[in-house]
Amino acid sequence: MKKISKPLFTGIILILIYTVLNNPGAINNTLSKLFSFFSIFIYGGIIAFLLNPLLKILEKNKKMRRRYSILLLYFSLILLLGLFFSFIIPKLANNISDLIENYPKYRSVFEKYVDKYKYLFPFLKEVNVLNELLILQQKSLIFLQQEFSYLIGQFLGVTAKIISLVFSLIFSIFFLGNKEYFHRLSKEILDLFLSETLSKKVRILSKKIERVFLGYLSGKTLDSIIIGGIAIVGLTILNIPYVILLGIFIIIFNFIPYVGPLFGIILGATIAIFTNPNNTIFVIIFLGLLQQFDAWILEPKILGNSLNLSMFWTIAAVTLGGSIWGALGIIIAIPSFALIKEIYLIKNEKSKSNNL
Repeated sequence: MKKISKPLFTGIILILIYTVLNNPGAINNTLSKLFSFFSIFIYGGIIAFLLNPLLKILEKNKKMRRRYSILLLYFSLILLLGLFFSFIIPKLANNISDLIENYPKYRSVFEKYVDKYKYLFPFLKEVNVLNELLILQQKSLIFLQQEFSYLIGQFLGVTAKIISLVFSLIFSIFFLGNKEYFHRLSKEILDLFLSETLSKKVRILSKKIERVFLGYLSGKTLDSIIIGGIAIVGLTILNIPYVILLGIFIIIFNFIPYVGPLFGIILGATIAIFTNPNNTIFVIIFLGLLQQFDAWILEPKILGNSLNLSMFWTIAAVTLGGSIWGALGIIIAIPSFALIKEIYLIKNEKSKSNNL
């Protein structure tokens, strides 16, 4: 059997890229059907991929046997999922419904607050700023209602597919428990179809993908959860309601570099203007300082320089990923660009050494 060489492999990749660009609808439909058919295995693999670093820590640092490490991991995972669906989702739904129900009262309070202090800003008399702010509030409320209604519907849809989730968890246990076997099997398949040099390069690339993607996603998730938790505590102290709603939004926006934290501050200020106008400036200062703490201290501590992307390439990645795959594209695009940059630097360094 003739193995696939590097030129042939490159040609296959280029043909696939051309086909996707030339007829994206057919490719997407085919991929969707394949993904639907193999979804249990794919989700199981993703769960195992995300939990594998924790399994390594328990096995190497804590000297736990694999079966007990896996048992502890999945007990913790099921406990967290239970807390999320029994506490966070109901609280989130209550926050949204309460905000919508009390909007007329909050609007009245806001109007009185603006009337009380508008004498301090004479130029505002020539601009109907109150009407503009109320329009902004209404648009923000509509956005919250639409987006979170969709998200809650998605969560309910997931719970309706609980059997698929259970099977995915079962397969992920098999993947983790026998990861050496699956690693060896993938190596044998690569060696069977690809040339020795190409097989080695694919394995090296897969290790780089694992390091970059897993390092970024796990680190950014931890960073965002910490920032969201601090925000919830701080906003509670400032007597701002709907802290669960704000905390979830801050966690989500924190995945978007540079502009994401700004959206979190704007949303926090908007909710404060609705509900507690006297503390709006304190909310802005608190969230601003929190994001500075994240940017200069917490995030570098957790992520280090693993991505090493400039602001231009980070914003370009966010824009391109968001335009192609939406929110998921924004999260995936940043480590993808970092991986491409790393491969480019390696190739460039190798080219220079060859020339020398």
